[in-house]
Amino acid sequence: MSELRGLNAWMRTLADQDMPTLNSVVREICELSEDDECRTDDLTKIILRDANLTSKVLKIANSIYYNRSFMPIKTVSRGIVQLGFDNLKNITLASSLIDSFLKGKPKALLIESLAKSFHAAVQARALVPYLTGEHKEQVFIAALLRNIGELALLSTGREPAEKFVSERNITPENEAAISREHLGVDINQINRGLIKEWSLGELVRESSEDNARPTTMACAVNIGNDLSKYIHKGIHSPQMERIYLQMAALCDISPADAKKQVVQMAEEAAVIAKSYGVEVLLQALPDSQVAEETETTAPKIKTGYEFQQHINLIHKTMFEGGDISKIMQLSVAALHEGSGIPRVTISMLDYKAKSLDIRYVAGKGTSLWRQTVRIELDKLHKGELLHEFLRLQQAVWYQASQGLKPLGALEPLAPRGDLMLAPLKIDKRLIAILYADGAENKLTARQFEDFQLIANQINLILKVNAVQTR
Repeated sequence: MSELRGLNAWMRTLADQDMPTLNSVVREICELSEDDECRTDDLTKIILRDANLTSKVLKIANSIYYNRSFMPIKTVSRGIVQLGFDNLKNITLASSLIDSFLKGKPKALLIESLAKSFHAAVQARALVPYLTGEHKEQVFIAALLRNIGELALLSTGREPAEKFVSERNITPENEAAISREHLGVDINQINRGLIKEWSLGELVRESSEDNARPTTMACAVNIGNDLSKYIHKGIHSPQMERIYLQMAALCDISPADAKKQVVQMAEEAAVIAKSYGVEVLLQALPDSQVAEETETTAPKIKTGYEFQQHINLIHKTMFEGGDISKIMQLSVAALHEGSGIPRVTISMLDYKAKSLDIRYVAGKGTSLWRQTVRIELDKLHKGELLHEFLRLQQAVWYQASQGLKPLGALEPLAPRGDLMLAPLKIDKRLIAILYADGAENKLTARQFEDFQLIANQINLILKVNAVQTR
């Protein structure tokens, strides 16, 4: 087999590649008319054409990240009304794109590149509230599609493509030279070729081009893209520090605030990946790496007001209209960083699957729980701690020294010390469980008070939010 080199050779190879989802659903979504009534009808038809896609889109739409009211969304038309056209469009496109590349048994490199695109989309979308201009809603999609050429090349399984990506991941700053060495063409030319051929939209096209004066939305897309490429070098690396400066200039915030947002969105990317049901991406997302690096930095001087500062931040986020997902993450951070509890999680209750899905985490090693721990509720035994908690649905502080009940389904979390559980509800309906443990240590009465306060705050916010969105 002759060696593949040059733009035309790779474009011919990709044209012969079997990627029907990219050539149909993704392209059709990107080409939707600007006419509101027309595009709503078209999106509904696209989704309903595929039963599996319909089921997955509705499942994602009902997740806490998107469905703030917790009112069940049972139809696509209801989803558009409740979530808005743009949200459902993003869900459909992202779900279709990810599924198309995860078919069969994708190699680790393809999973890693797909995770980077997903992370880039989350980081880019987080910049939108700071910006002015048109096409804000397209930033997430544009960042997700920004490196479509790389994803398409890896899906061919060709050795030159894999060598290019492997070497580029080590030194992203040399991407163009490494690309020409292994592919015989700059990867950005392949990106632009596919974006044009598949009509993936004006913003993604602009983001892929060298432009001396790009729009603010294109800048957001490319900052998200750069973050996903360089974050593995560490959040304090010179490359990341330069990106914080770019974010600060674009969004009119301080570099320190830019860094905080990057860390928060790295964690958010993992939360959204769980909502999309693509746990396979979690191992390649940077959330655990960022968290561990943050924990190993020099300890801050304690003032005694850390927990109150976190509570104030939760209230500020609530009054500014922050979504429930962000409040959940701030809440576990408040208990971990503010109250000093070693490990904290919020697990969402999946009634259909009869399971607990670990979603929001804080503390050493907790990111791995998202990938490795699944608690099946129909396998609980009478008398074990979680079974009794679900029966009573009241906050509990389990003290290991007393050992009153067997841990049962909670054993995989390996809580050798104390642990705490509290119910999170809407209208008496349990939707999630707040969990905290001392790793191998005891917890204090003050920490239990903080734990109950956070649970009460979340329950109040859930109640108010549900009323406002009905």
